[in-house]
Amino acid sequence: MAAMQVIQADFLGKVSYLMLQHASKVLPPGVEEAIRRAAAEEPNSKGKAYLEAMVRNMEVSRARGVPLCQDTGVPMFYLDLPPALAVEGDVRAELEEATRKATRDAPLRQQVTHPLTNVNSGDNVGWGAPPIFVNYNNRIDYLELLAVPRGGGAEIKSSAVVPIPGAPKESTILKTVLDAVAMAGGENCSPNIVGVAVGGFGIDFTEYLARRAIYREPLNSRHEDPQVAALEEKLFRAVNNLGIGPLGVGGKTTCLGLHMEIAGCHSAVFPIAVSFYCWSARFSRARIYPDGRVQFVTHPELNKEFPHGT
Repeated sequence: MAAMQVIQADFLGKVSYLMLQHASKVLPPGVEEAIRRAAAEEPNSKGKAYLEAMVRNMEVSRARGVPLCQDTGVPMFYLDLPPALAVEGDVRAELEEATRKATRDAPLRQQVTHPLTNVNSGDNVGWGAPPIFVNYNNRIDYLELLAVPRGGGAEIKSSAVVPIPGAPKESTILKTVLDAVAMAGGENCSPNIVGVAVGGFGIDFTEYLARRAIYREPLNSRHEDPQVAALEEKLFRAVNNLGIGPLGVGGKTTCLGLHMEIAGCHSAVFPIAVSFYCWSARFSRARIYPDGRVQFVTHPELNKEFPHGT
């Protein structure tokens, strides 16, 4: 058994702060490339105009160092940990402080509120925010951190269902996804990245998988299971064939990418979740190695900030 190695929580906080700031202003390269390609290829004149405006939006945001969208999102964190690596210190406290600092410095809009009173915390921290998800991954030897400033427009159109036992699998999945996209009607700030999850025991886990599926890279890459990959491709084409287009004005670009995840489930349960991310699909991924090296995956321009790790 390998000796346990340790990363300090305060270092994790420093990396997270930088990631949140940058993610709010610069899209991952795959997302930016997909939007530029869509703008060049969209035949619908209204849809093309909106896509070209999105391209200008990205360029202005990068040039001026300002957030991509007025809805700068609620920060969320996903940590993947390998078996022989631990984090020493108060992870929640450090990620909360990173959120406070990014809210002040990016700046991020102050939008975490109490669900009943609408009292605003003033710093995007409070009542369980920011949410932190931890996954133990025995296929990696580094800590992977995903920082996501997730906006509300796409989230409110996400959905989950539990069809009746015995429902035909593929046609039910297809109908569920297309119904969700059609009901959103572009109000989820399309073109979207669509995350789909099937299976899992407990609809909360299915929803988690659908949201995680959104952040798969490369964008629109296919699942390792050939059956799932074939269904992903069928869903991707079907969604774009709806003709909803950018922001619902029409066109062939409703979806920039569609990723599907599966999980084992009870034989009597068949949950399906659909999660959306808006065109401004902001997230930042970094890997922290046991020796303190940091690799910024989505935003390699940040690697200079930690040239020698800790």
